[in-house]
Amino acid sequence: MEKQTKLNLIYGRSGTGKSEWIYRDIDQKIDQFKNIFIIVPEQSNLTSEKKFFEITGRKALLNVEVLTLSRMAYRISNEVGQESKALSKVGKAMLIYDLLSKNKKNLNFLGKSEKNIDMVSTLFTEFKKHNISVEDLKKLDLQDEYVSLKIKDILLLYEKYEERLVGSLMDENDELTRLGKQIQTSQMFENTSIYIDDFFGFTPQEFIVFEELLKKCEEISVTVTLDKIESDAKKEKDIFYFNRKYAKKLLEIAEKQNCQINLLYCNKPHRFKNPELLELEKNLYQETKRQEKNTENIQLFLANNPYSEIENVAKNIHNLVKKSGYKYREIAMIANDMDTYAEDAKAIFEKYEIPIFIDEKKDIKQNILIKYILSLLDIFEKNWSYDAVFNYLKIGLLDFEYYDICLLENYCKKWGIRNSKWHREFTYEPLNEIQEKLENMRKEIVEPLMNFKKSFMENKSVFELTQNIYQFLLQNKIIENLDQKVRNCQNLEIANEYQTSYKILVDILNQMVELFGEEKITFEKYKELLTARNSSIRIRQNSSHTRPSFVR
Repeated sequence: MEKQTKLNLIYGRSGTGKSEWIYRDIDQKIDQFKNIFIIVPEQSNLTSEKKFFEITGRKALLNVEVLTLSRMAYRISNEVGQESKALSKVGKAMLIYDLLSKNKKNLNFLGKSEKNIDMVSTLFTEFKKHNISVEDLKKLDLQDEYVSLKIKDILLLYEKYEERLVGSLMDENDELTRLGKQIQTSQMFENTSIYIDDFFGFTPQEFIVFEELLKKCEEISVTVTLDKIESDAKKEKDIFYFNRKYAKKLLEIAEKQNCQINLLYCNKPHRFKNPELLELEKNLYQETKRQEKNTENIQLFLANNPYSEIENVAKNIHNLVKKSGYKYREIAMIANDMDTYAEDAKAIFEKYEIPIFIDEKKDIKQNILIKYILSLLDIFEKNWSYDAVFNYLKIGLLDFEYYDICLLENYCKKWGIRNSKWHREFTYEPLNEIQEKLENMRKEIVEPLMNFKKSFMENKSVFELTQNIYQFLLQNKIIENLDQKVRNCQNLEIANEYQTSYKILVDILNQMVELFGEEKITFEKYKELLTARNSSIRIRQNSSHTRPSFVR
């Protein structure tokens, strides 16, 4: 008899206990299955584990594991022996920049601007998520000539992009496509129950993974935030429209696989502890409904600008902690556009002595090690200009006191020291202790840089230049000095940025070598690749030192 998978679809409005149902069900069935996997989005991984322990009261996970789809893809790739290196967002941007540069004569609209890099990168991501191939684009028959020329540009780049990824590298958005195929041969899902929680919908890629899991598992339970499966409401007035489509697609796939379907409706509110929040949840984005009672738990504050808005929040947090017994970890501030508020929040919260963590992105060029390398390359590109040299010195990773750098700066301004003058002995003033100190500083600056330039002029490939840069960082104690700055830094946020900067740098350099290893390159082109994606990347806290793959 053919195995019949059971699908539990747990649905209900926000805060009605759908996740709690999952964790209590796991607690009851923990001895029934060999493996139990809870699949959640990337951002929910840690909170889901914490919720499981809190609700079940268990102290350890035995055969229960919380996974993201990307983590599952990694595990199965290791199992079936088809592991490959994923191209990161930064590596993807570098590759797209390179393709835009090399194919500019054949492109009608696109150039190598940062805006185009991000636009093309986003397009490629959507193509992957929706399983759109190069062949699919070739089959398009567009009547609009303007649109047709744009598609022609995209097709050219997409085809070249796919060609470059044949072999050991893989676009991170191809992970799920490969996962869908590898599930078929994996032994990971024997006698397994899977719980899918916290998703607001699936991409076509993820629906394929879901369908393959239905074929392998004993039971799958999925939560969907939804008031009811069927609705007559118009699309534009139905706040659950996309969730309803998601639920119906899951049921359609399950019916196609001849699954046993069980619908479970959660209708008792758990999350909202007062009637005002419950009323808000029911009526937000609905037609206006007037509340006659006085409102105590929801406040509106009309601010003149973001600064006064944040200051009001800080005052309320201060009162909640000092007068009402709240803890800082129990308070969260949510903003639609954090970039608008981040800097004001840091300054105002510091004034009120409120600890703050902001989950924000950082510009690659703000990474202190990347700033250092860019300033190093700037010296040669700009022929030892005044600005290039002192940008390099003032980053603060060399063994010079800041006072001595200022002394040298004044001396260079006075005597017009730039370009080739850096290669001559300082004899502009009578010999004295200061003149001797400045001459020693000149030697300490110039000699390592000239040795670096000489080694680069002999070896011009990306791999060799990257090795030279890394050896330069080690020989001149740059990494060691950065570690010392971390230990001495009193600002926790800056210390964390310094601590993670090494890992980010090595990840970027590894990707450069993977993509362009043997390609001959100039200082200028190397710089451009290093900063090809100036829009931000997310910095992970507490990252450990990564071993560079380019060091042999």
